[in-house]
Amino acid sequence: MMDYEKLRNHRNKINAFANMLGLSITEIGDGYARSEMPVSSRHLNPIGSVHGGCLFTIADVTCGAAASSHGCAITTVDGNLHYLRAAIDATCLYGEARELKYGKRLSVYEISITDQDGHLLTSGIFTFMSMGTSILSEDEIEE
Repeated sequence: MMDYEKLRNHRNKINAFANMLGLSITEIGDGYARSEMPVSSRHLNPIGSVHGGCLFTIADVTCGAAASSHGCAITTVDGNLHYLRAAIDATCLYGEARELKYGKRLSVYEISITDQDGHLLTSGIFTFMSMGTSILSEDEIEE
């Protein structure tokens, strides 16, 4: 049985790029994950909205957390993100990923990102490949 809290803490600890952005996973369940990123001026593009690269990173990291819920190390195969609304005046962004298909090698996840007011900013589909190894070592599982 996967210890989702341990997995969430592990992923938040080792993801240096997400940490640099202030992005954290707040929940992991079976084929599911949620994330949160407080917005500051460093996340904005020249027109004052959250940079599309930040939104793509939220999508990739959140879907990756959902994919990792099965206990295997995974890597992104592809991602398709639709930018639906500019994140102008956003103070916090929330990602939510749900599993569409779990497979032995490939798994597919849908993602939605909303702002603090619940406005849908992006939606998309990401595919991940299992690396065939455990995401947590035996030592990490026993801690």
